[in-house]
Amino acid sequence: MIKPVSGILAAVAVTAALMVGAARSAEPSSAVILVASPRLSDTPFEQTVLVAAPLPSGGHMGFIVNRPTTVKLEALFPDQAPARNVKESVYLGGPAMPRVVFALMRGAPDDVGLGIALLPGVVAVFDKAAIDQLIETTPNAARYFAGMMLWDVDELEQQVADGLWELRPADADSALPAKAPGLWSSLRSATASADGV
Repeated sequence: MIKPVSGILAAVAVTAALMVGAARSAEPSSAVILVASPRLSDTPFEQTVLVAAPLPSGGHMGFIVNRPTTVKLEALFPDQAPARNVKESVYLGGPAMPRVVFALMRGAPDDVGLGIALLPGVVAVFDKAAIDQLIETTPNAARYFAGMMLWDVDELEQQVADGLWELRPADADSALPAKAPGLWSSLRSATASADGV
């Protein structure tokens, strides 16, 4: 069964709370949008778009933002009646901790615990009690993700240097797009236009 994060994973969330949230430039030292390059064709990351932010201890964390599944939250939480009120499907956030549910939302109510500023205007919620509270009180104020992305120290920088990801400045609209389908194509088209292709 998939469950919200608790226990030792909450320590990761507390550490991540110290992240720097500025997203003015597109470099891995601040929150960024990662657009899969054609070099990731025929891999599980083909045509993915991610939001990634640095961790204070090094490395990065993030979420795939354009992979909605066909699974509704109520299927993951069958004993939690308010989960039926969540309209949107759960997103595939990444391969790390695939049985854990995380939430991303614009801002956060003051009473939500362990809300971490992923970037200006976007909060990641890791705490089980906080996610339960969101589901019960404002179920559609968040987008729910199964799993996440984690990179070791210098790993993301190396992937960017190897041409696997194209970087974009991160903002709330790109981290929580209204329409996830077609996002990769539109971001790739913007790159081609900017390059004069």
